[in-house]
Amino acid sequence: MESVWPGLFVTEDSLTQGVRELRKALRDDSQSIIRTVSGRGYLLSPLGAPARPPSDLPSVAVLRFTNEGDATDTPLVDGFAEDIVNALARFRTAVVLARNSSFSFASEDPGNWTEVGRRLGATFLVRGRMGLRDGTVRVAVNLIEAANGAVLWGEKFTASGSAVFDMQEEIALRVTNRLVARLDDAGLTRARPKPPASLAAYELLLKGLVHLRGYGADDNQAARNYFAAAVTKDTHYALARSYLAFADLIIGDYGMAPPEVLADIVEQARFAVGLAPEEPRCHRILAQALLCTRTYDAAERHFRRSYDLNPFDADTIAQIGYLLAIRGKPFEALTWIDKAVQINPIHPDWYHSDRAFAQYAAGDYKGAVVSWSMLPMTSAVRLTWLAAAQAKLGNQDAVSRLVSELKRIAPSYTPLESIRASMLYEHESDADHLLDGVAKALMMWSAA
Repeated sequence: MESVWPGLFVTEDSLTQGVRELRKALRDDSQSIIRTVSGRGYLLSPLGAPARPPSDLPSVAVLRFTNEGDATDTPLVDGFAEDIVNALARFRTAVVLARNSSFSFASEDPGNWTEVGRRLGATFLVRGRMGLRDGTVRVAVNLIEAANGAVLWGEKFTASGSAVFDMQEEIALRVTNRLVARLDDAGLTRARPKPPASLAAYELLLKGLVHLRGYGADDNQAARNYFAAAVTKDTHYALARSYLAFADLIIGDYGMAPPEVLADIVEQARFAVGLAPEEPRCHRILAQALLCTRTYDAAERHFRRSYDLNPFDADTIAQIGYLLAIRGKPFEALTWIDKAVQINPIHPDWYHSDRAFAQYAAGDYKGAVVSWSMLPMTSAVRLTWLAAAQAKLGNQDAVSRLVSELKRIAPSYTPLESIRASMLYEHESDADHLLDGVAKALMMWSAA
């Protein structure tokens, strides 16, 4: 009140009237742009506003390339196209949609390109075909204007051995030159991450990433095995070393891993950053490891360095949001997560978890319930979080149902102790806020 009306005595009605006038100006009759958060205040919600692109730059989606070779080459074909996504992003002359979203459409689909562009929010589409035979890679690429389906450019490329990585850069360069009249970032060559020494190491990394993105019981260990094999092939392959450290972080259950295990993971991730300081994914993985050791300033520094190197990596943007929620800045966190969703509208489930985490911290328990409810309730941790939000809303029936399910699937699980041990909050007050919700849920269940 003092910040808005310094030196004046006004009542709560003045604030209410001010918000009413803002909603009228924004035509926010549904109160979805400016939301009332019970007991906290008002929240400006970009998701409630009319959809708009995240910037004035054109947007481009690289569709999943068609594999014209053996089925076992699919990880190589997908990884090749994904690395074109990363190369395009370094030009900073177009918004590059994330892999999860753009790969939901395949290049061979004879669909309506205008409709594909509309669903992805993309101005341009890149489609391609790739085949591998006797160590030689052949790629055909087209650039399509989504508004009318017109092919603006098409070309074929052939390369062998390490020249494959030069071909990725060349394709990104040709596409970008068709998107804009000139390059804003003339330093692309200087910022290019060091490629692996062999195509074999590259393919092992890509096979590992397929497993890392899976949900099978043995996927994480299988991914680790591939990453370790890639490092054996090329001991200076920074990205393979980073993902090897990340696989160990996942297998160790993140912040729950023993301190000596976390220390080794951080050391390996730091070594990878030293090998490739211009590779954004290496900085992102180091940041995740540092966050698990509760080294908050260093974690944020490497997350932001990753963002500086690739401002269109939606996963990095979402994880910055999670970090800010951990650091007690939930409203700022939600802005970052909203931005990640704009770039990656068909995103993985963990975006919902990060959003729910920030919403709960902001006191938006209803929003947290919606976000958490979009996740499979198959783990004790997720059931506990959702029960805490429902308890804050006073929903007795929902709490009883969730806690009963929690007791059924994990009878030895102790919610308060387990949540307390796994939390990464920087400030004790934020930890107490979550624990209070968990304790309230347990009390409501006991009283039912």
